[in-house]
Order: sequence, then C-alpha cells, then structure tokens
Amino acid sequence: MKAGQTRSGRPASDPSGAGFLLAALATGVVGLAGLSLIAAAPAPLYRDGPPPGFSGGFGEQSCHACHFTGDVNEAPGRLTVEGVPEAYQAGESYPLVITLTRPEMALGGFQLSARFEDDGTQAGEFTPAAGEEARVQVSVDRDVQYAYQADAGSTPASPDTLRWSVVWTAPDGDGTVVFSAAGNAADGDETAEGDYVYTASITSPPEHP
Repeated sequence: MKAGQTRSGRPASDPSGAGFLLAALATGVVGLAGLSLIAAAPAPLYRDGPPPGFSGGFGEQSCHACHFTGDVNEAPGRLTVEGVPEAYQAGESYPLVITLTRPEMALGGFQLSARFEDDGTQAGEFTPAAGEEARVQVSVDRDVQYAYQADAGSTPASPDTLRWSVVWTAPDGDGTVVFSAAGNAADGDETAEGDYVYTASITSPPEHP
C-alpha cells in the first residue's frame, strides 16, 4: 500500500431508482400497484459489464440494486471465487476462477474487486487470464480496479453455469486483502423479474516468513 492512500468516500450510486421507489412508497406517491408495474419494467442488462462500484463490498451495492426479484444468495444458485490464496506472497500471480450457477440461467455477469481490509484502497492488480481477453475486462474507477464480464462472456456455455478467469498479482503491501464479488444470474427476458443476485467475500492475509 502506498503512503498517503486513503479509502475513497464515494457515495453508492443507484441506477435502478430503488431509492426513489422506497421514498415514493413512504410518501404515498407510488402505491403497491404502481411499484409492481415499475418492477416489471425493463432493467439495465449490462451484458457488456456493470458500472463500477457494484461489487457488494466496502459499502457498495451489488447487482441487487437493479435486479431484486429474490433475496441475495437465494438457493439454489451460488457465486464462488476459487484460487484466492490462504496467504499471499508479494508480487506473486494467482489465477482466479469466478463461477456463477443457477438453474435455467440464460445470461449472467459478475464484478470483482480486491482491496486492503483496513482502508479499502486497491490491492494488487487484475488482468484477464490467457484466452479470456474477449470475455473479461478490467476497468479503474477512483483508483479501484474492477474485473467484470464483457458481452462475449455473458452467455453460459451450459444452461446453468458461467465461469470467468482472471489473474490477480499480489501487492507489495502487508495488509489483509478482501475480495468482493457480485454476480447476476438472469433469465434473459429484459426485465428485473426472474434475475437472481449472488455475492461472495474472501480474505487473504500476507504470508510472513
């Protein structure tokens, strides 16, 4: 971790208008019938990647901000991140596999971040794994990297499973790293109905001699 780094005070965004809906219900501007109509309206699909800041970690929202049919991590679906080391070595590269499962999933996506536990600043570096360059992209927002699916990586090879591969190069710092991931298993009908959101959080401390 570099000297002078501090956690960003970025406010959580709400592209779905969920905050407006809650306020409207509370004030009586929108009734339950109106809410049902709005909930059935088309939701952003983000097949070419979600906007940054929706990994579900460090106060961020997850895909559930737009796709809120069921509870987060509702069975029988699941999101996993494999390959995170029990303890990392500075400068070492680790292949990670993100897997999203849900019966009859037609489309899916994910977002993954890696930040120091103590202040939420960027920890290490993500790159698409070899052969994944068309399916996985990495962007930076307010000095935090986010790995996510591209359009080519949004369609399952099988009806219920999507996998993406990224490489994480460990930082030179000595703090514990938190990996925050969120995924959306969608039915592809272009509405928020029938889409299920899953999250995962894994920590990795530095390896000390």
